[in-house]
Formats: sequence, C-alpha cells, structure tokens
Amino acid sequence: MKPIPLLSVLLLFLFFVAAVSEGRSEWPELVGCSPEDAVKVIRNDKPTFKIQIVKYGQSVTQEFVLTRVRIFLDLEGKVAYPPRIG
Repeated sequence: MKPIPLLSVLLLFLFFVAAVSEGRSEWPELVGCSPEDAVKVIRNDKPTFKIQIVKYGQSVTQEFVLTRVRIFLDLEGKVAYPPRIG
C-alpha cells in the first residue's frame, strides 16, 4: 500500500475547511419541521450541496461527504436531529 502524499492530505483538509467555514454547517432550528421546509432552508444556505432525506430506520453509509447534508426523519416524518454537513 502506497502512503498518501502530504500534498493530497493538505488539499483535502483545505477543501474541508473551505466547505464548512463558508456559511453554516448545521441547522438545529429545523428539528420538528417538515423535510420540505428543511430542504428549502438548507438549499438557500448551500445551493450546490446534495441533500439526502433519511426516513426513520433507514440504513446509511458512514463516510463523511463534504458536500452532503442528511436530514434524518422521525416516525412522524418530521426532522428528528439537526441536519449537518457530512
């Protein structure tokens, strides 16, 4: 296995810092809202990000994606946790 070049790690880190530092990285005020309303608010702050709605009990992968926001829903279909980048 080849080691990851330091420059690649540095560039990835800088991309992460830029993505998170520009504007918001989480939306706690959306807990209890409808997913449609949450998508509108997040899309206004992060228009280029992929927004994924996750239904209650649905499986998700564990990787951290700098340009994704997941909205986790409760049994009633409302936002259960503060959506955040990742």
